[in-house]
Amino acid sequence: MNAGFARRTFLRTSAGGLAAASAGSWTAGAPVAWAAGQGAAADDPYEQAVRDARMEWAALPQDPRLAPHLGNGRLVVRAVAAPGGSGVRLLVGGPGTRTAEAPAGVLDLRPLGTPTVLECALDLWDAELTGRITTTRGTVVFSALVDRHSPTLLLRAGTEGGERLSCTAPAPDGSAPVLRSVSRTHGDRQLLAASPADATGTGEDTLRELLAAGADSTVTRHRAWWHAFHRRSYVSLPERTLQRFHRAQMYTLAAVTDPGPGRLADAPALLGPSRHLDVGPVAAALEQGPPPAHEHLAGALPGVGSKAGRTDDPVRASGALALWEAHRYTADPRILRDLLRPALAGVVGYYSGFLMEGVDGRLHLPVTHSPGQADVSDCTHDLSLLRWAVTTLVTATRGLREKDPRLARWEDLAARLAPCHTDTSGVMIGAGLRVARSCAEPSHLIWLLPLRQAPHPDADPALAHRSLHHWAGMRDAWHAGSYAAAAAMAAALRDAPLALELLRHLTTASGDEADVLAPNSLYRHAVSPRAAAPFPAGQALVELLVGAGGDAVDVFPAVPDDWPDVLVAGLLAPGGHVVDAERHAGRTRWVRVGAADGRPLTLRHGVDGDAEVWTSRPGDTAPHRRAAARPAGPGTALVHPAPGTTLTVLRRGDDPDLTVRQAGASR
Repeated sequence: MNAGFARRTFLRTSAGGLAAASAGSWTAGAPVAWAAGQGAAADDPYEQAVRDARMEWAALPQDPRLAPHLGNGRLVVRAVAAPGGSGVRLLVGGPGTRTAEAPAGVLDLRPLGTPTVLECALDLWDAELTGRITTTRGTVVFSALVDRHSPTLLLRAGTEGGERLSCTAPAPDGSAPVLRSVSRTHGDRQLLAASPADATGTGEDTLRELLAAGADSTVTRHRAWWHAFHRRSYVSLPERTLQRFHRAQMYTLAAVTDPGPGRLADAPALLGPSRHLDVGPVAAALEQGPPPAHEHLAGALPGVGSKAGRTDDPVRASGALALWEAHRYTADPRILRDLLRPALAGVVGYYSGFLMEGVDGRLHLPVTHSPGQADVSDCTHDLSLLRWAVTTLVTATRGLREKDPRLARWEDLAARLAPCHTDTSGVMIGAGLRVARSCAEPSHLIWLLPLRQAPHPDADPALAHRSLHHWAGMRDAWHAGSYAAAAAMAAALRDAPLALELLRHLTTASGDEADVLAPNSLYRHAVSPRAAAPFPAGQALVELLVGAGGDAVDVFPAVPDDWPDVLVAGLLAPGGHVVDAERHAGRTRWVRVGAADGRPLTLRHGVDGDAEVWTSRPGDTAPHRRAAARPAGPGTALVHPAPGTTLTVLRRGDDPDLTVRQAGASR
């Protein structure tokens, strides 16, 4: 294993070792609590689950792709071993994009002695890194965090024995400093604040004032934000490895998701079902408006394939997919009216000019590039995106009841667009080009996920399963991102055995290969922190528990048989419905759903036998009124709740415990 760090230490960590000090003064207290640590509150399942997912490194790696990471969406810091093992190097930069990494500044922590042991732990509950450097002269202990509310790295360090610590931010190649930093020393303790030189509002005077005030209020506010974030949703699984992976995903979601409105194309789909849309860019885009630039319309030029560059398709680059996901989970009409519809109209107008009418009367695409695969005409990837864009545009225009003179043209385009090409193996890459060898990127399956559409209006439902299993049957060229994408697609198709197989491969397979996750729960093959986050795998896990497709609220749609006991709280279903539910001994015991808007609701609760639906209003301590519900098949009810009410489904005569707690562990 890399740097002596055992993978299973991250996924099956013990309660001992390094632990962040969560109480008392951050400035005056010891940088690190040692031995058993303070642990989680005994009566708080949220804190227990998050602290249980803490990551430990017996030796820091030199490769930043394997390193622990801190971040607030705008600023990301990774801790690696300094060259030659001389100390700790903190790489300070942005989260990057899917294709590039933001330039990183460097902060070096160097002791006087020669390091013999360099260990650290990342506590997800407080979003704080703690570490210890044992040297030939003594010991250095340190704690670091990236303030949630400003582009500021805070570091505190203490020395023991005859050790001393120097903290320097060298400028690269003698150029202007990338970082500005200010420090204060009190005997054997040191406090430092650093920020990128180009960050606004964090000049040296501001950093000095922060240190002079002691930083305690900043740290308290930082921790309060993270604690509230972690309490937003909850997942407890008998398979603790995957439960810890879920908590690591939630942490990384907040650490590397850039909230700027210009980052819509990079917003993870996991934001919606995990109930964390507020940390993504849609909220800022609603407030500030989308960025005025239209570079996405000059991206992949149809007719020349990859010769035009392998940039994102204009539909993806416009951020339309993230906007649609946000609208699905919030039903906010402003997203549809002010952001999504204008973006779709732009890309549909751009692409429609390249379509060619064939002898079959259909509209065909000239050669474009299927990402990671080939140049081909009638490219399934681009046809699917265009079909999704125009059908969504028509639906949005009708839903807003707007009289747009372009509507008839959009409807005609949607009706005449050529279907995707298929053969006996499933959906093809494009005209005359089937999937005949292993490929890491399933761009020909984009219609399945994230678009959640059939490959064409008349497609046989079995075509989706056949297409996925054909691609998943050739894994020679796969990396970890391929496993994550396949798991998400399997979950969307409710193929629980395949999804679980792929998730287990990512999180429990040993080795240093690119097809398993690194010790920090990220991809090994990606460079930037944003690109390295395996969010599709996290999406797969959540979608096995609460369905994300269709109009019904679907609870436990594809829970693997290996998970007899499951408890979820605060997950979001499309339509903005908050879902709590418990599965016990292989059966759904109870379900609780918040009725967001009071519209009629199809609830696939899965409670078998004689199920009753109860309702409660805000302020009620328990459900106490029977709700009018009409059965609509096994484990399904049609209800029409009042706005703001909560529906609770119970088996008649059962009185379960509806509180949040840990499910029993099996592995």
